[in-house]
Amino acid sequence: MKKLYLFFLLPFFGLNAQVEGTWKLAPQAGALGVGPSLGNTSWWSNSTGDVTTRACLFDDSIKFEQGVMTHYMDGSTWLEPWQGSTPEACGTPVAPHVGGQAAYEFDATAGTLTVNGLGAHLGLAKVINGAEIASPANAASSITYDVVFSNGGNTMTATINFGTGVWQFVYQKTQIVQAATPLITFQVDMNNYTGAAFTTVYVSGTFNGWSGNANPMTDANGDGIWEVTLPINAGAIEYKFSLDDWANSEQFAGGETCTITSGGFTNRAYTVAGDANLGAVCYESCSVCTSDVTFHVDMNNYTGAAFTTVYVSGTFNGWSGTSNPMADANTDGIWDVTLPLPNGTIEYKFSLDDWANSEQFAGGETCTITTAGFTNRVYTVTGANVMDTVCYASCDACIAGIANNATTTLKVMPNPANTSFNIVSSDVINSVELVDLSGKSVRKLVGSASELTVNVSDLVQGIYTVIVRTENGTSTSRVIVE
Repeated sequence: MKKLYLFFLLPFFGLNAQVEGTWKLAPQAGALGVGPSLGNTSWWSNSTGDVTTRACLFDDSIKFEQGVMTHYMDGSTWLEPWQGSTPEACGTPVAPHVGGQAAYEFDATAGTLTVNGLGAHLGLAKVINGAEIASPANAASSITYDVVFSNGGNTMTATINFGTGVWQFVYQKTQIVQAATPLITFQVDMNNYTGAAFTTVYVSGTFNGWSGNANPMTDANGDGIWEVTLPINAGAIEYKFSLDDWANSEQFAGGETCTITSGGFTNRAYTVAGDANLGAVCYESCSVCTSDVTFHVDMNNYTGAAFTTVYVSGTFNGWSGTSNPMADANTDGIWDVTLPLPNGTIEYKFSLDDWANSEQFAGGETCTITTAGFTNRVYTVTGANVMDTVCYASCDACIAGIANNATTTLKVMPNPANTSFNIVSSDVINSVELVDLSGKSVRKLVGSASELTVNVSDLVQGIYTVIVRTENGTSTSRVIVE
């Protein structure tokens, strides 16, 4: 018995499991075939009788296991005239197609299987990329096949273009692998449920005989979303969420996108085709639960470019700069809007005039999160809520007592600043104070001129309110320290 060991030289990944196992040419007509193009074996293909005539080839096996390929020929294989056998017949394998070490590489994404080593091959030894060799001396040291899997991963079809046509080799696993039963995850959001009190939510359906207690769900983290994962055979199912062994259950009018009505009953419907998470839907709804959340932002301390409208932009509206405008109905500088939002974590910020301007955060603020280099406000929706009023570009309310009440005009430059910035005022500056977003005073300076330099080299990056006091009153601005 001759063995060909192929040692896998690249990192081994779980995707290799698709090719792993022991394979033999399928004992059927058409296991070997050749034709002018992929999928066309009109030039020649083996007959059912060839399976017996060429038994020495059909009993050869190839085993792939964790990077090692073992080719078993059992001392005999099919020989052709180019190997010295006239006519072609079973015989002792001819070098170099008798074994030896090599390596194989399986690329599941590209659908290719490459065997590296003199004489290593699938199907017929004469077929290499771009040619059919006419002598054992012309054996290739590397051959790449295109491979596809079918029949639940138990059939592998390898094809190779030899220049003037395409050879096809159909292999079957010697040990059939049964497909696993699909795992289906059901989730239901009970946060908007207003019916009678209950203890446990169940999923009841055709797959469990409509049992009211066979498949209890759990709310492990107490967020009101109940969940269970069940093995369910492929095919169409009907189901609904029920409470405490049918003490209550979902009721549908019929015609909803996720339901089907049969025999006078309207239930949820789904076709199982593989593992799936059906996502959290609201009880008695095909959609996610939403809660009314009211946003407030105070623009009284904003000192940037003029704007017309404030918007709230976030993950819930695709970061649109116009979808959710806010309003300042009583012109007090506080803008608000109420939105129905799905339960869960959102990121957002306040923006101006379709992203003409927007809030900027340094990162690390108590109300923000930094993801992929972007720092945004973060909030978890768990029900209806009127959020606290916050100052634009701050986690806190606007600092009281520093409203602009002076006729003084200010210029702060450069802005953003690295080590220092200059304040140019139309009036003599009496004092300057810097306040961070938490409301803490971090710098105070006394002035006696209309220009003043402020050193910020020791301050952390962030946005600061600049409070300038002159004999004509108090003025404010903002500066970004980088």
